[in-house]
Amino acid sequence: MKLADLLMMAAQVLSPLLVAALAWAAAKAAELIRSKVANEYLRGTLVRLDNAVLTAVKELQQTVVAEVKAASADGKIDDVERQRIKDAALANVKSYLGPKGLAVLAELLGLSGDTLERYLGSRIEAAVHDLRVVDRAVSAPTSAAKTGAVLPLASSPR
Repeated sequence: MKLADLLMMAAQVLSPLLVAALAWAAAKAAELIRSKVANEYLRGTLVRLDNAVLTAVKELQQTVVAEVKAASADGKIDDVERQRIKDAALANVKSYLGPKGLAVLAELLGLSGDTLERYLGSRIEAAVHDLRVVDRAVSAPTSAAKTGAVLPLASSPR
């Protein structure tokens, strides 16, 4: 038996195994690509949601909240006004996303109508909180400068 005959027999035996291995690798690659696309789609949808929520909150902060605070005697917003502003923000977010965007979001997150609204309300509350934190951080150096207080540098040891 010659070497060429042995190689031919080995190729006949190993070719089905090689084809099966290639098919398995192709299936795994396709699964990985599908997973990556689905993750990117979800990430993109959540980024669009964050943008819609932040836009709605900033818009109402600039227009409604400032007016309500100025109109109130103590400069604070009561619970009724707070709920009205939150409802307006929720309506703005829904209009920014549109019916198709809301349907996609509900499907991706696996949420129904009322649960989706509570989730959007929570995202609005979180955006308001973040906006307040940023406002305090921005106004702190200004108020410290007015009072003459010395603020430590972020890089200085305590």
